[in-house]
Amino acid sequence: MTLSPIFMNMERWGESFHFARAYKGDTFEQSIKRHEQYLALKLSLNEKQKILDVGCGVGGPLREIVRMSGAHVTGINNNSYQVERCKIFSKKLGLEDKTDFVKGDFTDMPREFDSKFDSIYAVEATVHSPKLETVYSEVFRSLKPGGLFATYEWVTTQNYDENNPDHKRIIHGIEEGNSIPSLSSYKQALEAAKSVGFEILEYEDMAIVSDCHEPWYNTLKGNFSLKGFRMTRFGRWTTSKLVYGLECLRIVAPGSSDVAEFLNNTAEALVEAGERDIFTPMFFILLRKPIDSNSSNSN
Repeated sequence: MTLSPIFMNMERWGESFHFARAYKGDTFEQSIKRHEQYLALKLSLNEKQKILDVGCGVGGPLREIVRMSGAHVTGINNNSYQVERCKIFSKKLGLEDKTDFVKGDFTDMPREFDSKFDSIYAVEATVHSPKLETVYSEVFRSLKPGGLFATYEWVTTQNYDENNPDHKRIIHGIEEGNSIPSLSSYKQALEAAKSVGFEILEYEDMAIVSDCHEPWYNTLKGNFSLKGFRMTRFGRWTTSKLVYGLECLRIVAPGSSDVAEFLNNTAEALVEAGERDIFTPMFFILLRKPIDSNSSNSN
């Protein structure tokens, strides 16, 4: 859950604040659900298991995974408003017995989480940790020995050149626009996982496009249909100017146009990073806590 929830709610994301691998012919909703279901499949979830969603947002992926697997899923989130929204959605959908929500910091998880969960997952959330080692260490502690952790990470790719001023400008725009302390490289993410004791089972950049896929950033580029217009560059510019006009008329709060412009610049940075293939929001990693581990990490 990275790109500003305000921005995503304004557009198409609804309850699931993440990008997704899209196949040609997919609707946006189909690609989002498949991306969530993929985690449940890779973790082999079932109705007897207790699962943790790290940085659960308003719980869109969590509810999809509960419905698909039957597992009990706990979500942790440090935003009180979003936690309350999670509870409301679960009650509305009759999922109260299969879900719990905890207001908490995923870089300092409750001690009652120690060795509690069969599997843990994160959907574009752990990028907000000051250091990946910090949140990975907490995940490691919260897993049962032999438990699995699956995550979609925001990272720079092998094509990113830290000595290229344009690359640095684009990545800084992503960091600034999404309140990210510092983007890690894909290699740094893997090293962080190993450093706290995890075994690496699989990893893949799911943003790599084959003949059957659409680029993930097309969602931000939009199209000139009625539904997609708002996400085109011109559509975002038009929205920004509209908000400015409403601000001048005192219909919306002062500063709203600045926020709209800021979010527009963030979207531009993401598209540019995607087109240059220097960044991915879906570097998939599957990890295992060794069966002989105790409740703490190996460091």
